[in-house]
Amino acid sequence: MGEYVFAQYNVERLTTEKVQRTGTPQLEAAAEMIQRSPTPDVLLVNEMDDNTVQGWEGRHNATAFLEDYLREPQAPDVEGVDFEEWVAPRCNTGIPSGMDVGKDGIGVEPGTDAYARDCFSYAPYPGRYSMALYSRYPIQRDEIRTFREFLWNDLPDNRIPTDSNRDLYLTDDDRNRFRLPAKTIADVPIALPDGEVHVVIAHPSPPLADGMDTLNAPRCHDEIRFLGDYIDGAEYPYDDAGRKDGLPDGERFVILGDLNAYPGEAVTDDAVTRHLLENPRIGSLTPSSPGGRERSAPHATGLLSRGPARVDYVLPSNGFDVSASGVEWPAADEPHREIAERASDHFPVWAVVAD
Repeated sequence: MGEYVFAQYNVERLTTEKVQRTGTPQLEAAAEMIQRSPTPDVLLVNEMDDNTVQGWEGRHNATAFLEDYLREPQAPDVEGVDFEEWVAPRCNTGIPSGMDVGKDGIGVEPGTDAYARDCFSYAPYPGRYSMALYSRYPIQRDEIRTFREFLWNDLPDNRIPTDSNRDLYLTDDDRNRFRLPAKTIADVPIALPDGEVHVVIAHPSPPLADGMDTLNAPRCHDEIRFLGDYIDGAEYPYDDAGRKDGLPDGERFVILGDLNAYPGEAVTDDAVTRHLLENPRIGSLTPSSPGGRERSAPHATGLLSRGPARVDYVLPSNGFDVSASGVEWPAADEPHREIAERASDHFPVWAVVAD
């Protein structure tokens, strides 16, 4: 019987400028927190810029982070972490939509807020806030499915705001062109020694406090709902290659992502609980941390503007047995507490699973 560690980590603003030079304190701290976690077999890193989209001619940021930070021990009492492969699917961030999404004229100058607001997903330039998935086992590249271009309007019973009295809404024409995933949704099959697992990754839009009266909250809700429908084998999802179906029944999967929503959150109509945590295909898993318990939020995975919250998830299918899980947020008296909070406003989340 095999045992594997799956992990999720949002490293805040892991930009090309930071990762393409050695000695960046934030990234040294982030790598150290990964090295202090159970060694991951599969790791999703959020907010890593995709520098190839930006025309970068050198190493991809995923390679730079691996070679210069993850493989190098960041403290005397830890060891480096290595991976055999990685994949960085293209994302919608910073990709111009050609629509006046912000309702203030179409922004065409990269780097400006007007440009960012009118992209398929908010970002000042293409490739910002993307992601990379690392694996110690072979990635079945020919079987990867991405849903970056899935139209929000094609989600049955979607919650697209169309009321022109709102500050942000989509016109009839916008509805036929606007994409659902904020970054992308991808199904990345990985060949474990005892069989294939589908690693389903996503990073929805952060919802705003005024809830469904914005674009972000209903989009976040609907992207999470798409994830639940996909693992349930729904017929409507079509990928970027034109294949139309969800995950077949009986396939093993692990959902990894900063879903930007916590259980019980009103502004997303409790999307995480309703569509994922209560889904019978997902096994029971509620990680905790000493740092979270000190803040009366034992299951929190990040220190967000609205306070500690559980927004990062490692959700294995019920075909796995979960033997351990946790969030790497140390207690205040632990020596690497400051390291964890220097690295990011999120903390690594991990689960040890066996089949």
